[in-house]
Amino acid sequence: MRRKLTLGLATTALLVLTTACGGGGSGESPASDAARNEVLPMPAKIDTSNGLVIDGERIADKQLFEAAKKDKVVLYSGSGKESEDLTIARFKAETGIDIELTRMPTNKLSERVLSEHGANQLGAGVVRVTDPLVAEEFAQRGVYVNYQPPSIGELAKGDNVVFNDGQYLTAYYSAYAFGYNSAAVQGKDVPKKWADLLDPKWKGKLGVVHAGAGGTVTALAAFQLDAFGEDYVKALGAQQPRIFDTTSVQLEALARGEITVATLGFNSTYGAEVAGAPVKLVVPEDGISGSFNLMGLTPAGEKSPAAKLFINWTMSKAGQKFAAAQGFVPARPGLEPTPTGEYQLPPADSEQFHLFTPEDAKERSASTVQTWNQAFHFTG
Repeated sequence: MRRKLTLGLATTALLVLTTACGGGGSGESPASDAARNEVLPMPAKIDTSNGLVIDGERIADKQLFEAAKKDKVVLYSGSGKESEDLTIARFKAETGIDIELTRMPTNKLSERVLSEHGANQLGAGVVRVTDPLVAEEFAQRGVYVNYQPPSIGELAKGDNVVFNDGQYLTAYYSAYAFGYNSAAVQGKDVPKKWADLLDPKWKGKLGVVHAGAGGTVTALAAFQLDAFGEDYVKALGAQQPRIFDTTSVQLEALARGEITVATLGFNSTYGAEVAGAPVKLVVPEDGISGSFNLMGLTPAGEKSPAAKLFINWTMSKAGQKFAAAQGFVPARPGLEPTPTGEYQLPPADSEQFHLFTPEDAKERSASTVQTWNQAFHFTG
């Protein structure tokens, strides 16, 4: 008899959402832990009668699935810990397979990975990073090996999703927009488009993370320069914003009302909103910026059925929709839109989504940060 695990959307859910704004902050009380839980619906149907099939899509055949259940995923990630915790909880709920996570900023992770790989001691089966230049270096040095998940045919239809014939993949994209303190800003004062951030009423009340802090904010600066010009960036700098080193500290300041509007990472801010912070996001019609979250299988991962299944799952429809529900933009093309709570991000192929490509990162990162620093009179 075929065994099917059927999970009703209305009655079965994964209660795991935590504040997705990595680093910093004080300890959480039980009340705030409870407040930041959100119901994220499980897929309509998981079938384990002959491998692993989720919502009608085969994630693993029987041989791979049975082997993976005796294994675990060893994941090194430069992505936010909170979003990875969410992903791990979801993956375990759908597959029953455990994940061991090592998380650190991509620049530090790169040093560790290259050191361990050089000593033939890299234990991670999957490595995820947020910098295209780091991913390409991993590919050149053999940290990443070729692996094609079952969805490769669909993935290959998109731009900047499959690199080097499958040596590494774009797991999803991070989105950057802006938002406001919902207790302090209401009604007609709510900004709707990027030009609204130049209103004199926001002078001294705007918060930004400096463009050299990471790939997501470099991508934002490049988008603003391309879409609105250097004069816009200079005018934004003239608003005398408070400049932060990290998103987590910026979000805390926004929630406390120390700033009232801010340019914001979508995933992290949505997590803070769900946790009960008085913050709201805006998806402006004149566009948002996007940056990469990339992953690949390692030589150790070639021997790990669980690592292969994790990549298969991440690039499946179910995995991509779950990323969208967290506030990322799916990399897999052709999916039906999945909202992030009340918000709907544009798809990766939309004119509203301005992606900072690997070529952009190579050619423009340094000049973009320099231009931004001059406009904001920022010396680091």
